[in-house]
Amino acid sequence: MNPNPATPSDATPAAKSTLSDAAVKAAYAWVNQLGRTLKTCRLYDGNNPTVVRFRDELGLALSRLLDQYGALQLRFTADDVLHGEVSLYPARSRDDNLALPFYRDGVRSITFNPGLSARELDHVIDAVLQVTGQNYGQDDLVTLLWEAHLAHVEIDYVPAEGDFGSAPGEAAEEESMVPWPKGEDEPAAETPVAVTEGEATTGRADDWTTGELTAELETAFAELEGLAPEQVPRFRREYEAEHAVSAVTTALSIMRATLTADTEPDDRDELLRFVPRLLRLSIGRGAWLEAREAMAMLRESGADRDVVGTLAQELLQPISISSTVEHIDQQEAPAVADYLAFARELGDPGIDVLNLVLAESQQRRNRRVIAEAIADRCRENPERLAPYLADRRWFVVRNVVHILGWIGGDSILPLLQEALRHNEPRVRQEAAAALGQVDLKLARPLLLKLLDQADTRMFCAVLHQLSGDRHGPTARMLLGFLLDPAFEQRAPEERRAIYATLSATAGDEVLPELEAELLKGNWFSRTQESHRQAVARVIARIGTTAARTILERGLTSRRSPVRTACEQALGGGALS
Repeated sequence: MNPNPATPSDATPAAKSTLSDAAVKAAYAWVNQLGRTLKTCRLYDGNNPTVVRFRDELGLALSRLLDQYGALQLRFTADDVLHGEVSLYPARSRDDNLALPFYRDGVRSITFNPGLSARELDHVIDAVLQVTGQNYGQDDLVTLLWEAHLAHVEIDYVPAEGDFGSAPGEAAEEESMVPWPKGEDEPAAETPVAVTEGEATTGRADDWTTGELTAELETAFAELEGLAPEQVPRFRREYEAEHAVSAVTTALSIMRATLTADTEPDDRDELLRFVPRLLRLSIGRGAWLEAREAMAMLRESGADRDVVGTLAQELLQPISISSTVEHIDQQEAPAVADYLAFARELGDPGIDVLNLVLAESQQRRNRRVIAEAIADRCRENPERLAPYLADRRWFVVRNVVHILGWIGGDSILPLLQEALRHNEPRVRQEAAAALGQVDLKLARPLLLKLLDQADTRMFCAVLHQLSGDRHGPTARMLLGFLLDPAFEQRAPEERRAIYATLSATAGDEVLPELEAELLKGNWFSRTQESHRQAVARVIARIGTTAARTILERGLTSRRSPVRTACEQALGGGALS
């Protein structure tokens, strides 16, 4: 560095003549490129691709200029950057004054020599950004550049006061040449601006006449065009993300922040009067998370009791049920879960709302999760579902019976007893299946009544429920079906159900009749032989000592079909 100041008067005519027009144009272009790069670095983060690209292009341009024209010296006045005596970057406004940071910190000229590396240029740019940024530290530009140890950069600067001793005359001359700022209490004297003949007197430094600096405007426009491909999509993404948040969500957020602040009681009451409206708007949009937030605000304020009662009555209206079903049938599982949580916060009326929504929903997956939610709510009080067993829509009754089956326990028996009298067979079949969740001793009388005039499906379902344990009366009833002359006219499914249930419920009390059935029959009937083999399997599944004795006795029979049936029953491992 050279601590000798450089002023415009230092340039000799010989030096001026050595500056070719091409070199001046190249210096002008590079200085303006430097100004644009500094502006871009102030706008974006240092890792931004645009900033990196601008810095790289600035370094390449300076390398080409130094290789072609040699060292580049730039001189600085308070409002201009000079190359020789040629103005390269006059100040356009207070904010757009490239020369001011250099001149303010005492730098009068800076020379870039050939061989300058990209690292050195980056140090210069970083130093300028540091002294012009908002976090301006204690170090000035000269100190920052000195500490960077830039081998290919020379700086002429004005020494700080006290760096060198000087005579009084020299100090006065230096003070007149370097306009150091005055103290805070001393008013700064305005420096008159010299106006040459033919120039118009202007006011502020940032005023200009239309039509001036057209080249710079075109450069700025080209710069904006270069940034547009990256910044326009970013702006659109941020705009869409901002507008994707509904007005209700925004209002609830503001309301929550206001209520948690130190709000006056009157203001708080006034704000809470607006929450029910937000609650209804959320429900109308199917925004169940926002509805829950509004309910939470009301509950925290203690004003939810009257509001929830009125709201429940509104939600039970047919038009509200249709709107709710339309929303949840189009929503994904997380939104449906939010709706179920909202219905839970409605309290007891939420059970009625869920039942009505369950009746209208067309999505099978939604019907299942809603039914599970109702079962969970009514597990301790299944009688809460009793009114829906009288619904005129059979599928609503079937849904309720299905839910009762999930609840289970002896407490659902009276409700199932009512469902067993329903006119719709599908309701009665669902009730028979639900009886499987009740103690068989209590459910057996109802199941036996269902066998009267039951169709094949109901008949088999009831027998499946009755096969839970050994029961003599039930076995006697089934034995009557087995010995009935019309037994062979029954459907194959019913005959198989009778065989299976009889073997599960019977004991030694029916073995004499089964042995007689095993031994009787036509010698030439194939149907009778399949029946005989089924009876032998029933005896084997009873599994008592008496049952084994009957089968072993059958092995000594002179009739081949009897021996074969007994051999198959014993060989099948049915006996324990």
